[in-house]
Amino acid sequence: MKKWLIGKKMTMSAMALALTVPALQAPALTAEADEGEATKVVDEDGVSIIVNAENDRNNTNKLVVFDPTFSYFTETNGSSYEVILKKDDGNSYHVVSSGQGDSAIPEDGVVLSTGPQTTDEIMSFLKSLEKGESVSFNEPVEKTYANTLDDIDPTDESNPEGAPFPGNRGANQLLLYTPAFGSSTGTNPYGYEITVTDGVVTKIGGGDSSIPANGFVVSGHGTEAEYLKKAEIGMKVEYDADGNIELIRDASTYIFKSEQTLQEAKQSIAHAEEKYIDADFNKANASVEEAEKLLKKAGQIQSEDPQKALEYTEEATQAAYDAYYYSLPSEVGEQRAIWYRPEEKDLDDVITTLDRMEEAGFNSLYLETTFWGYTIFPSDTMEAYGLPKQHPNFANQDYGKYGSDILKAFIEEGKKRGITIQSWTDGFMIGHNSLGLPSQFKKYPEWSAVQRNDEPGTPGSDSNSNYYWLDIANPDVQDFMLDIYKEQQEDYKITGVNIDYMRYPHHPFDKSYGFSTSNRERFEAEFGVDPMDLQESDELWEEWENWLREQENMFVDQLHVQSKDINPAFMVTATPEPGQEAVLISDWIEDIDGVIPQAYGHDFNSIQSTVIASKKLTPPSMMYYTGIYSFYHHLGEKAAVNDVLAAGHGTSGVNMFAFGQASGPSVDALGKGPWRNAAVNPGEDPKAAVQATVKQLKEQTASIYIPKGAVSKEEGKELENNLRKWEKMMERPDHSLKKDKVEKEFEKTVDLINSLETLSSVVKDRVVEKMDKVHKWLNYYYEKQQ
Repeated sequence: MKKWLIGKKMTMSAMALALTVPALQAPALTAEADEGEATKVVDEDGVSIIVNAENDRNNTNKLVVFDPTFSYFTETNGSSYEVILKKDDGNSYHVVSSGQGDSAIPEDGVVLSTGPQTTDEIMSFLKSLEKGESVSFNEPVEKTYANTLDDIDPTDESNPEGAPFPGNRGANQLLLYTPAFGSSTGTNPYGYEITVTDGVVTKIGGGDSSIPANGFVVSGHGTEAEYLKKAEIGMKVEYDADGNIELIRDASTYIFKSEQTLQEAKQSIAHAEEKYIDADFNKANASVEEAEKLLKKAGQIQSEDPQKALEYTEEATQAAYDAYYYSLPSEVGEQRAIWYRPEEKDLDDVITTLDRMEEAGFNSLYLETTFWGYTIFPSDTMEAYGLPKQHPNFANQDYGKYGSDILKAFIEEGKKRGITIQSWTDGFMIGHNSLGLPSQFKKYPEWSAVQRNDEPGTPGSDSNSNYYWLDIANPDVQDFMLDIYKEQQEDYKITGVNIDYMRYPHHPFDKSYGFSTSNRERFEAEFGVDPMDLQESDELWEEWENWLREQENMFVDQLHVQSKDINPAFMVTATPEPGQEAVLISDWIEDIDGVIPQAYGHDFNSIQSTVIASKKLTPPSMMYYTGIYSFYHHLGEKAAVNDVLAAGHGTSGVNMFAFGQASGPSVDALGKGPWRNAAVNPGEDPKAAVQATVKQLKEQTASIYIPKGAVSKEEGKELENNLRKWEKMMERPDHSLKKDKVEKEFEKTVDLINSLETLSSVVKDRVVEKMDKVHKWLNYYYEKQQ
């Protein structure tokens, strides 16, 4: 699954999450940027140096400034040198501390960073900054970022490098699409696009973007996608027939962005009013008033103090963002989960991380409990097998009353915040060759998965990814893994397990997996042939591939049986990548309780296309969530909120990857917007999720639908009474809540809703949609938890 995961630590004291001061606006500079357009850092003595990039983990030979929109930490190499600055006023800061890389980014400040390989000029400047020293940023309002297009309206003939790919966009290419190309770019989600209308950027991010009639779309992949990420709403974009293109930021950019954001917020508030949405109108309207006041102040001082006017404009944009968040609905029955690899060093760090998750509104933490061949908890099972008892990152740490047991600390402290813990595991992937031979192979070399091209008798790493794999089909290995999962479930009372890396890597014939001595001998005993002697064209080759696939499926079946024997309500979920893994998920529909497909896109259509395709492969009784990558890709706060809205549409919730890359502004935005109401996780407690949902519908009927005329008082009372009946029904003990009776009650409710003549069509659709979820969750309860 997430083969590029980088562990991230949360090791500083708690910081408030509300971003009260606008972030420094310092887009990364390109080589083409004129020095006069560069942001400069100036020390107390007037010595200055150019900032080369913003929020760029690649800080080699560069001075990079990191602000709170990036993440809680810089995520840079630990050997980097960094200076932490706290904001005073305007563009003035003071030095808080300095030291090694991967620094915490203060909520009201920035971090100056350079890599272990850097210039003498950069290092000398940073080393000269002393604690308490004043530092200012000389930031020009106008900047231009130049580049060259690979093609305009590409075809197979004009851009052969892009011919095999969607939208004719090849690797590391920058393309421009006009209305002459078609209605949309047709690209896949693995790049970045900006939509330009009337010469101004009106949308950023996504793939397969619609091409405006009075504009164009610029699309980039790989290195060229990074160039486009410099674009901001309101920037001007100019290009010529020779392929020269410029992104231009000036004072109008900030004004346009702020005004557009404010207009979108007002439209969202009006939409919420019109559609009877249960929004926080008081806070939404107050934020609009604040934004308008700030824009007015900016206009009044723009000529005499352009820098202060710019600050007011940025603050106005933030207030407009907040107004938009408050105008959104917030459900009370859905999973809001986050994947996370822990690296906390003490109990305060654990509490800080969980506080931030609580502020965002998360109700489920998929904590990585096994990685690199270790358990994060002190494992009696590992010790019994003669293996290291606990991951060395945690074995010698002190988590207060929990000792070295970071898993127990997360579970117990999470309970206090309404956050349950599921185990996210690396499964059969146990290491990387850069970390040395895993302890499992030192003790049990016969446990190693073997590629066709491996050296005989030597545990080898994947020739593509350099990961080490346990032999999935080996019965002894399967028993070992089942023992690890059983220990977690019985000793820690986790609420579920999210299985990752549960299949052999998918490689072509010459690099295919499964050729351990154990597998070869067992297959030959059954089919009379050593699979190593088979060619891809042989009839038995497909039989061999199916045999391996069945061993993988057998393990998941055993895990399901073991888990449900311990606790019928325990969740087993899988997270398939798009492609072969997503198709093979159909093998496991009887053995897993939920599926979380990985949706890599960042717009409604691309996310929903993954949702729709995955649903076709899974039965309705399965709990369905959507995995999104907003944090990992460091999207802006509003984009992260919109990802959540898109991923939650037609599903029972969202899993976000990953909290190590979360930022304070995005966490704050989720907590103000779609996740401001606490929610019950329907996969873990479907009855409680049903009760919360029908209660919310009942209260909305009384406080919104009847008073605002979405339904007559008489018919509204009928609906209220029916929903109250559902609310009470969910309080009954399990043994008295019979499925046939629930089905009859559901049919009665559907008939009632259809009979309400005064019920607004938009409210009717909403009630029907929520009752359909209620029905789905209760079916899940009977089929998966009983």
